[in-house]
Amino acid sequence: MDNGTDPEPDPAVIERIRRDLAALGSDEASAPNVPPDVTARVVTALRAEPAHSSRRPPLRRHQLVGLVLGLGAILAGVVVGVSMLVRDPAPTSSFGPTAKQITVPRPADAIPLPVPQIVALLSQAPDYGPLSDAQRRESCLDGLGYAAGTPVLGARPLDMHGRPAVLMLLPGETPGAVVAKVVEANCSAAHTGLLADTVVSRP
Repeated sequence: MDNGTDPEPDPAVIERIRRDLAALGSDEASAPNVPPDVTARVVTALRAEPAHSSRRPPLRRHQLVGLVLGLGAILAGVVVGVSMLVRDPAPTSSFGPTAKQITVPRPADAIPLPVPQIVALLSQAPDYGPLSDAQRRESCLDGLGYAAGTPVLGARPLDMHGRPAVLMLLPGETPGAVVAKVVEANCSAAHTGLLADTVVSRP
């Protein structure tokens, strides 16, 4: 006969829930350990429950199961939250060109003179045009990576894609090599304005 109260909770159900919670807490692969202060608060809440049993009716079966499941859900949420906090932040990706790629000019692929005309400058007096001032020319050579006193083997002003420029012939790495460089008219150590360069051979 139904006396208005639920039967005692099935011990097998309670035991299964306890095993599930214990397995979740011991699974190191799923998340790091729950902080001790969180565990202490849960234990304190569970221990305090019997102290109030005399002032209210005992929990029914569905209430007890709901309480255990609710605590399990809270514990799982805490585990997942702590796991997300302690993980290393994902590396940030850098998209697009870097500042260096944007600011470094790329020389043109060709000098607008045929090789015979370039080589012919070796037998002519250099015409430096806008770089006639020796100090300014030395500054330009320094910006190009040449030591002070490097001889200029030939030079002439020219137009490079609609821009005034100067072609200079400089010693190469071998006795028979000559480096031809085209720079902007305002070439200096701070800004060479290198427009094109190539290597030709002495006749």
